[in-house]
Amino acid sequence: MQHARKVVRKLPAPEVFYISAKIIATEMANFEWINGDLLMNILARQFGSNLKRVISYEVNFATKKGDNYASEMYRVKVQLDIGVPIAKSVILKVMPSGEIQQKVMEENSIYSREIVIYGQILPKIYKLLRSIGDVSIISPLCLTTSDTPKPMLVFEDAREQGFQMLDRRIGLDLDHTRLVIVKLAKLHACSRIVYDENPALFELMMEGCITDDPKKQTYLPYYQRCVRQVLRLVSQWNTDGRWEKIRRKLESLHDKIIPYGCDIYRRQHKDSFHVLNHNDIWINNMMFSYGEGAGVKDLLLLDYQLSFYGSPGVDLNFLYGSLQPKVQSAHFPELIQLYHTTLRSILERLNYRGTIPTLPDIHVEIIRKGFHRVNAVFQMLPISMMEHSEDADMDLLLGDGEQSEACRRELFNNPRYVSVLPALLQELDLAGYLD
Repeated sequence: MQHARKVVRKLPAPEVFYISAKIIATEMANFEWINGDLLMNILARQFGSNLKRVISYEVNFATKKGDNYASEMYRVKVQLDIGVPIAKSVILKVMPSGEIQQKVMEENSIYSREIVIYGQILPKIYKLLRSIGDVSIISPLCLTTSDTPKPMLVFEDAREQGFQMLDRRIGLDLDHTRLVIVKLAKLHACSRIVYDENPALFELMMEGCITDDPKKQTYLPYYQRCVRQVLRLVSQWNTDGRWEKIRRKLESLHDKIIPYGCDIYRRQHKDSFHVLNHNDIWINNMMFSYGEGAGVKDLLLLDYQLSFYGSPGVDLNFLYGSLQPKVQSAHFPELIQLYHTTLRSILERLNYRGTIPTLPDIHVEIIRKGFHRVNAVFQMLPISMMEHSEDADMDLLLGDGEQSEACRRELFNNPRYVSVLPALLQELDLAGYLD
């Protein structure tokens, strides 16, 4: 585990912008590229000519290692002079340093995709919501983007507004899930109208992260490797033959999981009801705020790196993997009804001219894209239940070779995951998703 140590560095004598900087770093982190000049350039876009200088700043990781797999997140606390001293905290979201991770990011236009969503699509969604008196904020405010010295997005620090992450190992209870469902329905409804007005904005979101494009397949072997781990566990349970049927299906699924995954991201004909799916809607991409004695109050959705324009069944199936088991078993139909009620209400109030899907239509999409639950259970759930995320190395987890295989075995051997997997496999089998 990385332990933070405080490092105080004196910056060169000031010209205009700053006089000193205080950097809180970790033993293994290199924050040299975050400096006074960079912060001036970033914050000048918000404060304009009022910004006189950066007085000091502190840098640290914004998330624990292993809590964010597709980027590196830094929290920068800045003391500014805008005529009077003020404090400001921002989040820098930067492309990850792992070689395999970087290749996946480049293949899927991750950085460009998020710039379009945060910079153009979400502002249009907010404009639509405000037009009907809805003041919802769906995601943290993106202050700016930059390509130097590294590709990055700069966000308001949601912690300053009282938002915090949940323990990913526990899963979402009913109250938290209801909030997620409502925000998701608003995102989906408004995105459909934005698409109808300007389809070109969604160009980077038209292809999913599982694709038969040979230039975009660095990540795909990981899906098969996860099937092998689940198959290994089932084979261990199969001493009396009770798991033989599912074991055989998993053997066959190893060669089918990528074609089945591609089907998730295929759209039906152009008149079908499609939306902007978040497409990575798991617990670590959510932050919640709480009222005094009133429980959970609000939610922000993070990370649109894999966002995809297609069936709403994509998000609704993937979200299923982040719910507590009792919420999955007892409340999922109720949650889908809440999703549909919210979706229909927003579309009607915005005078949507297309055909609004019925509640049965939404259930059909969930079934049609239901194989995404297999992806959620096989790929996302083991990571979300991992006990010691600070020891995680995503490049090692994704990679080939004996060391990577050992890393995956440890991940899937987690007693918390093993305890819920049998019931989930039986459910997936009964639904036909293992065939």
